[in-house]
Amino acid sequence: MILNSWWKKIFKSREQECVCHDCTKNLSDALVKSPLRVECLKGEEGVCQRLREMGFCESAVVEKVVDSGTLICKVCETKVILSKDLAKNIMVKDVCPCHESTSMSENKSFPLSQLSIGQKGVIAGFAIETDGYERIEEMGVTRGEVVEIIRYAPLGDPIEIKIRGYCLSLRKQEADLIKVKINS
Repeated sequence: MILNSWWKKIFKSREQECVCHDCTKNLSDALVKSPLRVECLKGEEGVCQRLREMGFCESAVVEKVVDSGTLICKVCETKVILSKDLAKNIMVKDVCPCHESTSMSENKSFPLSQLSIGQKGVIAGFAIETDGYERIEEMGVTRGEVVEIIRYAPLGDPIEIKIRGYCLSLRKQEADLIKVKINS
């Protein structure tokens, strides 16, 4: 016990600050059977990355199906089981009924690395056009192409994507440079 507190003092966990609106709540406190939109993820970066891999990426639509000792949630057409403690890291907001059909804003582009497994998007461009960008374009990752996340490696890097009918692995650092718009 003493060793654990000593360890925490030396290696303080870096938690991301939530800058969302006041009407957000954590997934653990949300009502069952109501559509919710993920606003942000709190906690250590490793926890947030794992939640994104499970489909709880920012702007994803989630429905809490069962709330007992653990939670069963529907996200990306898949049911996922979460502990209540892990669900407290997912900040959600109620979905307006007139905007329920869209999971991400049409006008916004997001880094490819924020998409969840099975999610598709259209490449909108690149954050920074450097030498690495040219190499990525030479592999077939160009504006207007449809891209799908196939899987993440266990530690979140690399990311396997499907584009132009073939699979390609990209480092997370490279995927962060690629901006995509979500297919509805």
